[in-house]
Amino acid sequence: MTAWTREAIEALGPTTDVPTVASIFGVCKDTVYAQIRRGEWTATRVLSLGRKLKIPTRDLVDLLYASEPAPQVNPAVPSQCQHVTYPQVTANTPHASCGCTPAGSAVIRPLRGA
Repeated sequence: MTAWTREAIEALGPTTDVPTVASIFGVCKDTVYAQIRRGEWTATRVLSLGRKLKIPTRDLVDLLYASEPAPQVNPAVPSQCQHVTYPQVTANTPHASCGCTPAGSAVIRPLRGA
């Protein structure tokens, strides 16, 4: 029995066959063939090449060794543009202190009751 590591799966090449996939998952190849035949196999894509069925190894790697989400990095120095938002001024109004222009369209609305 082969110890299936990420490197061992990637070394298989771009695709592999159903018996190898069954070995990686630790199930009988007949189980995998039956699921594919019934349309129940959703773990990976199945490529039909004539009478041969091939499974992309990239799908196996992505399924078994899903990459961890990249940690969010907070900047060490806050950006210069951290202004108080005023309800009557929105978008494209340049800020006097830093000169930045917020995204969107320029609209200046009067305050209610004023």
